[in-house]
Amino acid sequence: MISMSAINQILEKYEVDRYRGFLPPKDPLTELPDAFTEWENLMKNFSAYINAGVIRKKIEELKVIENPDLKSKPQLERAMLLLSFFAHAYVHAPPNSKKKIPASVALPLIRVAEELKRKPVLSHSSVVLNNWRKIDPNGPIDLSNISTLCQFHGGLDESWFYLVTVEIEQVGAKAIPLMLDAMKCVEEEEFAEAAELTNQVNKVLSDLTSSLKKVYNYCDPHTFYLRVRPFLASFESIEYQGTSLPLQSHHGGSAAQSSVLQFFDAAFGVEYQRKATSDYLRLMRQHMPYKHAAFLDHIEKASTIKTYISKNRELEEAYKEGIERLIEFRNEHLKIVALYVMKQAKKTNATAVGTGGTSPMAFLKNVRNQNDEVFKGVSKYSI
Repeated sequence: MISMSAINQILEKYEVDRYRGFLPPKDPLTELPDAFTEWENLMKNFSAYINAGVIRKKIEELKVIENPDLKSKPQLERAMLLLSFFAHAYVHAPPNSKKKIPASVALPLIRVAEELKRKPVLSHSSVVLNNWRKIDPNGPIDLSNISTLCQFHGGLDESWFYLVTVEIEQVGAKAIPLMLDAMKCVEEEEFAEAAELTNQVNKVLSDLTSSLKKVYNYCDPHTFYLRVRPFLASFESIEYQGTSLPLQSHHGGSAAQSSVLQFFDAAFGVEYQRKATSDYLRLMRQHMPYKHAAFLDHIEKASTIKTYISKNRELEEAYKEGIERLIEFRNEHLKIVALYVMKQAKKTNATAVGTGGTSPMAFLKNVRNQNDEVFKGVSKYSI
């Protein structure tokens, strides 16, 4: 097996935590320094202002901090979380959307996004990876011990939707060093060890599906569709006031922006033959922390287990089971989209468009079907 130090070197290079995966290595900041008290005060009453219909007025009243003096990555992430929430509230707050973001938010949002090398929009990196705190600081990162930092309308349904995804990230983190180890083992033709490690990864994939199913517990589909989802929608031809930028269009928050979900495809060698699907998934990497996106590129270029399964039956069986577990996860995700988006859209005679700007069922079916094609194609490698 590859040494732990070698795995740690790879993970450190790409800022992937050995135990937390793509979640930040330290719990997200809950407050910025005193110079940003006005932003923090707005967030403290954020849901109340949205529900009272005065959020745009409150955002317009913010003083402009054109070049925020933020001294660390956690501070930048906290600022990105606040500012992108402000921007989406201004654009998407009911009853009517707006096509602009005031300079009080647009200017610092552009600066912070540039520092983080991400798009100036609310993404999975903010709304999930950096939008939680532990209830017991010494406890685990799971649904029994985390709460959200920022919400729009507020309430359990919205909070639960974000937090289930945090738990998915934490559960998936366990598989990353295992998979790195397995990939190195196949290069060295240590196939029995690689198969054992892959089977451990497969258990994690089953746990991912179990975590995903928890969304049904406290997130009502109707509430999600009407009160949560609209705020996560994409930006189309938005003016970032105070800047010289042309009108901006950016994809909204999407599960496709989760590095952990794209990691499993990369590690199992799943290649999406449909160009629209592969292009969209690669585009979503622009919304990830840039070193995480680079990590996915690294994994894709490395020797995947798929390359070696013709040489060992145990490894082939472990690989096939892994693809099956991926298909199970994709199928569960499809069920959720069908219930939480498609069925709700039908009730309101609306066209269902994903928050990331795609047709959600068509996109996810393409992803699931490609996983299925990989599974069916394994038979040609059988020894």
